[in-house]
Amino acid sequence: MTIGDLKNIFNLEGKTALVTGSGQGLGSAIAEGFAQFGADVSVVDINPTTAEAVSEVIRGMGCKSISIKCDVSNEDQVKTTVEKTIKELGKIDILAAVAGIGDRAMAEDMTMNQWDRVIAINLRGVWLFDQEVGKHLISRKASGSIINMASIAGQVGVKTGNANYCASKGGVIALTRLLAVEWAKYNIRVNALAPVQFKTPLIKKLLENPETVDYFLSYIPMARFGEVEEIVGPTVFLASDAASMVTGIVLNIDGGMTAM
Repeated sequence: MTIGDLKNIFNLEGKTALVTGSGQGLGSAIAEGFAQFGADVSVVDINPTTAEAVSEVIRGMGCKSISIKCDVSNEDQVKTTVEKTIKELGKIDILAAVAGIGDRAMAEDMTMNQWDRVIAINLRGVWLFDQEVGKHLISRKASGSIINMASIAGQVGVKTGNANYCASKGGVIALTRLLAVEWAKYNIRVNALAPVQFKTPLIKKLLENPETVDYFLSYIPMARFGEVEEIVGPTVFLASDAASMVTGIVLNIDGGMTAM
């Protein structure tokens, strides 16, 4: 890279991205954001209808896109999804492992089913896709960018019945750092995004409670929730050559929360 190349530093043309959980919320914003910067995109979601709708939008931008239904916690489905993406789009250069769920209960009341379900999607699902895409990149001897969706909840304590969610996101952060170190020799960069509460379907019901809204806002210095489009810039940065020397970081997108 030379100084003369810097004006195109965020360009993703010629790249192929796979985005899990991209049928709605942050995942769909990221998938469409990648396409706006020129990438072809595999839209992966448990809901095939919403996934195809996002894929259609991307094709309308002039980029290639396929949609795939996948339970990210199912090892066989993950392998099939990666294989299908490679077959139809040629390769994978970028992974954004975004799929995640919540299932709240106070710690003393949380069931093992609630614990296992959230860990399976939020942590196991990230690991399965990281491993499969990592193996693909290593076999190609190609550089690549893996971006895992963590959360500020993986770094600080909260009192909203999120033991399973916090544990899963803390695990994502630890996994991200380990893979960054292990795969640096292959020039595979592995980073994590850690947003505060964003206006997504995941917390829509919670925002109906004024007390919960006040609690959330009380620890965000910017005193507002994130908008889904605000996740795009940080994600494109980590996916692009702009972050060519960046690996193993947790990029907080939190309105200043972790600065307090």
